[in-house]
Amino acid sequence: MTLTAGPALADGSSGHSVLRTSLVGSMPAPASPVIAGINPGGAPWVNGRSTVRVRQDGRVSVHIRGLVIPPPRGTGINPVAAVVATLVCDGMVTASTAPFALSATGDGSTRAVISVPRHCDDPAVLIQPAANRAVYIASTVENDD
Repeated sequence: MTLTAGPALADGSSGHSVLRTSLVGSMPAPASPVIAGINPGGAPWVNGRSTVRVRQDGRVSVHIRGLVIPPPRGTGINPVAAVVATLVCDGMVTASTAPFALSATGDGSTRAVISVPRHCDDPAVLIQPAANRAVYIASTVENDD
């Protein structure tokens, strides 16, 4: 498993980013890893340019574009009405945003405030269906090839 970001900044500055990176659609295991005990979705997900930023003071911004299950496994239409963005630090779930809408074309965004631990090593963000927190459909963790 390769994480796409380094550890959180420890200087306590609230404006500094804990994580600022792209999101990538999940693939069924084992192509995408289990993260903090949460499995990748059972279908392959793809997305367009999608980003997430988590700041030390808890401000989160998520912009998702084109997160869908492509043919032949899917119809190219997103079947999930709402998602949450979940922060993982040190291999443990620490906080999630409130649910936010994801359109049929897989577009959605949120700006929220969550509780970020003072020390957040190996941060990752999971995009999870609001109705099924046992899986994730996109993350900041690269898939294995």
